[in-house]
Amino acid sequence: MTDVIDPRVLRRYDVEQKLGQGAYGIVWKAKHRKSGTIVALKKCFEAFRCNVDAQRTFREVMYLQALSHDNIVSIQRVLRAENDKDLYITFDYLESDLNQVIKAKILEPIHCSFIIYQLLKALKYIHSAKLLHRDIKPSNILIDANCRIKLCDFGLCRSIADGESWENVELTDYVATRWYRSPEILMGSKKYTVGLDLWSVGCILGEMFRTRPLLSGASTMNQLEKIFEVTGNPSARDIQSWQSPFAAQMIDNVKAKQSVKLGQLCHKLPKSAKHFIKSVFKLDPAKRGTAETALTHEYVADFHDDESESVYPHGPIKIGIDDNTQLTASQYRKQLYKNIADMKEESRQFRHELRQQQEVR
Repeated sequence: MTDVIDPRVLRRYDVEQKLGQGAYGIVWKAKHRKSGTIVALKKCFEAFRCNVDAQRTFREVMYLQALSHDNIVSIQRVLRAENDKDLYITFDYLESDLNQVIKAKILEPIHCSFIIYQLLKALKYIHSAKLLHRDIKPSNILIDANCRIKLCDFGLCRSIADGESWENVELTDYVATRWYRSPEILMGSKKYTVGLDLWSVGCILGEMFRTRPLLSGASTMNQLEKIFEVTGNPSARDIQSWQSPFAAQMIDNVKAKQSVKLGQLCHKLPKSAKHFIKSVFKLDPAKRGTAETALTHEYVADFHDDESESVYPHGPIKIGIDDNTQLTASQYRKQLYKNIADMKEESRQFRHELRQQQEVR
């Protein structure tokens, strides 16, 4: 059963409450027995069932170990399961996620702008490390009682190799939630930019004011139809910008049946928020700008602070296995276990050196 926890994990943690369950894992609130620290304990069930699931698990662990930002969830420990099929990971614990908060209808306009500001800070940092998150949605944004957020779930995150431009990198296996996908992804493009994450930010901003998804298509074609109702039908230049072999044929089968203004979807949307959404709801992804330029937008002006909006300091992140190389599930597992062992050894060495320094003093 997916909710059974390994005895070796239960020896370290007291599990207090189930927080949620998805297709790839289950998360509990737990307390570390020695330190008393409250954590989110995630069980990635059958993490190495196939090469796709193993790759997703490997990416999430490796990318999150490399990233360190106030608005990105951090991994604390990675624990092997006795069956060598599951994997346990502990993360920062936050009380809720944005999906639950939106449904509760408790957000004030100032909360919405603060959330978007923090999300843009996280994206500026991620994009500067030459990463695309690719799955920005409310349930992947953790939030606490002070409205501070942490972006999570990096299983679909992808990097690009040194020397390649964003426009030239080819990406595959994109399976994120339809309602937050950009039009070029819906059109089947495999070559896209940081603009796909910014499109999702616009969807989330509208959803916070509408208190339900902004563009909730029932299928890929219906999703495109809803997008074009807001943006207008694409121009020939827009279609060309998607670099999709399927775009021309798909466009013949989907056109906006009506024109829908953002104000009709979100009746209480402030003028600056409406302008922000329009700025990232460009059909040509190159016209959406970047997270860095979005941070200068009037909508987040009350929080904008150049000094706190950091970039990744170490160049493009590399995780040891090229994203375009597909390994077997057992190879991903072996590499991840090696990484866990290396981390434990580094931690042991650090504690040993710290004790030596204290003894000298």
